[in-house]
This record gives sequence, structure tokens and C-alpha cells, in this order.
Amino acid sequence: MYKLVILDADGTLFNYEEAEKYALRESFKLFSFEGDILDISNCYKEINLNLWLELEKGNITKEKLRYERFSRLFKKYKLDYDVNKFSDQYLLKLGESNFLIDEAEVVCKYLKNKGYKIIILTNGIKKVQVSRLEKSNIKEYIDNMIVSEEVGANKPDPVIFDYTFNLIGHNDKNNVIMIGDSLTADIQGGINHGIDTCWVNLNKIENTTNIIPKYEIHTLGELTTIL
Repeated sequence: MYKLVILDADGTLFNYEEAEKYALRESFKLFSFEGDILDISNCYKEINLNLWLELEKGNITKEKLRYERFSRLFKKYKLDYDVNKFSDQYLLKLGESNFLIDEAEVVCKYLKNKGYKIIILTNGIKKVQVSRLEKSNIKEYIDNMIVSEEVGANKPDPVIFDYTFNLIGHNDKNNVIMIGDSLTADIQGGINHGIDTCWVNLNKIENTTNIIPKYEIHTLGELTTIL
């Protein structure tokens, strides 16, 4: 039924939580932070999540986001760190991390062996995503990766899906599926573009929205029952 599989990156293939912990821990270490790393990391996580939601709505640019999150964090904790230098260091460390979600490599290999074309479509920061993919064990299975920065539009905007289809020369929406962990970006984006969707709900959270995916899975391995 499907020929083209579009996969999100963070939270779908890559374990972003582990990458974030690593990048924050290493960056704060370099800046000689002596406070509670767990407390400040939890605060950062909340600030960052809210800003990414604003990005999806078009209320903030990605360039501003990458610095604004630390500006707010440092203000709250009264830290006199250079926001730009810290952000650059954090992105460097984030790009070093290539923690994968359980079964990501197995599933990508399965999809490639089945003959699917595999595309990663991500709202992430390009230099980080490219670096992580290059270092990962799934690189050989991925046909292409499209990052929103190069498009000028973020999921769920249909523009990024139009760009993807045009870039890879695919024009049949009936044999495409969008797979991702974000209801508001991945699933809504797929629905907006008129393609089937699969929600990767690893934490088995309740869907209280009106965004309804065609499929829902709780482990990546369950994709083999759909594809």
C-alpha cells in the first residue's frame, strides 16, 4: 500500500530526552555551573517545549528560539552567562549525541529491506540533525533528510510537505505515511497534507485533542505490523 515512509527525527527515531540531558550536562560543566543540574534541566525542558510549540504556530523564529530559551533560563536562575556562547556550545554537544529510540535501527533496516523509500522530515536545527544522523547507525537506511530550516516552514505547515514531495519527485499522496511522536506537528501536518499518519505514542499518553491519527503505536517495532 505504501511506498514512501516519512519519519520524524526527535522522539521518533532519536531519543531527544537523552540527547538533551547529555548536552545540558556537558555545557553547564564547561560553564562551571555549581547548582542543582536536575532542577535547572527540568526548568529548561519546560521553557524549550513551550518555545517549540510557539515555533509550530509561527510565533517565533528558529533563530530566536535557540537563544531565547537560554535567555529565559538564565534570567530565572540569575546566571551571568553569555547566552550566545552557551547556546553554541549546547548545539555542539547536542550534535555529538546520537542516542536512538529502542528498535529504531531494526525498524529502519526492516523498512529498507521491504523496499520503502525512507525520508526524515524534522523541525530540528539543521546542523544538529545532520551531525546526529551522520554519526548514527541508521544513516545507511535513510534516503533523504529534510530540515525545516532549509524550507522556511515548519511542520505542520503544508509548505514543508509540498517541498518534500517536490524534492524527491513523489506525487501520489495515497501511498505515503507520516510517522511521528508529535500530534500537533507530525500528525496534524500529515492530516493537513492529506496523507495517512501514525502516532508514535511511546509513553501511552491520552490523546485529548481532536487530532486523530490513522494508526497509533506504543513501540517502534509495531510499525512492522502496519508496513
